Amino acid sequence: MSSAYWLAHSGIAVAGRTPRPVRHGLASTVTVASYLGWRSKRLNTQENMAKVLGLPVGHPDVRRAALRSWRNYGRTAAALLCLPFEDMLDVDARTTDLTEGMTWRECLQKAMAPGRGAIISTGHFGSWDLAGAIAARHVPLSAIADTFKDPKLNSLLQGHRREKSVEVIPVSGAARRVMAELLGSRAVAIVIDRPVTAQHGVEVTFFGHRTHVPAGAATLAVKSGAAIMPGYFWYAPDNGYYIRTFAPMFPRAVADGAEKAAEVRRLAQYMFSCQEEVVRQCPTQWFMFRSFWPVAEPVALAAAA
Repeated sequence: MSSAYWLAHSGIAVAGRTPRPVRHGLASTVTVASYLGWRSKRLNTQENMAKVLGLPVGHPDVRRAALRSWRNYGRTAAALLCLPFEDMLDVDARTTDLTEGMTWRECLQKAMAPGRGAIISTGHFGSWDLAGAIAARHVPLSAIADTFKDPKLNSLLQGHRREKSVEVIPVSGAARRVMAELLGSRAVAIVIDRPVTAQHGVEVTFFGHRTHVPAGAATLAVKSGAAIMPGYFWYAPDNGYYIRTFAPMFPRAVADGAEKAAEVRRLAQYMFSCQEEVVRQCPTQWFMFRSFWPVAEPVALAAAA
């Protein structure tokens, strides 16, 4: 067995019995050290935060926010490692619902009501693992997740999610499996904020700048008829949590390729408009360490010229 597996296995056993503030502090120390020592990721994070805050990259507030993002990521990483030790009833009791117009549970029920399943879109924000564990207490849930190269390590960490009733769908070949889950009236959680090239994604506007993101979630919604419901779960002061879902958006019927492309763009933009709202509320809990926007935006540059 690999050293990574044994390190994780031993670390989880110790971390689960360590007071929450201590393990969060230790994890944050590791992630901050990574930020300081990993120049390319540090610059990516600062560039992303500059767009979110609407400030120059070199502004002190941008640098502080980027550093805090990595510090907060330590807490989120610790949440996955210690997921088996989390009492979800206790987490639920310490969670404040910020959903507007209805509760997050009512929002989820509305999305699931037609019997076609639902696509829960979320991002690298707050704790998506705790979000899945909370949602899985109310609906049958699967989640698309990256796999770890080490099979034993992958089995260990994915097992934590399954213990919380979240079935894991590997990213590779996920589309067919997702369709089957939706046809079985299950909810499927998808992390949507992954930057891609123009040839491999759909264009959206995010914080006033254009970028390209995977079209998968929107395309699957159009194909299956399942509603898209954006949902986010993040950390609040005093050891609490916030949860917010947005009204489900149901796909329109399409007659041809042009209508399908337009509908995919509409759904994708809705998901990212919702994500922009929550990231604005707490920018330092958005964990995007890859360059999310293109270096140059041709249309904007042409207009300026």
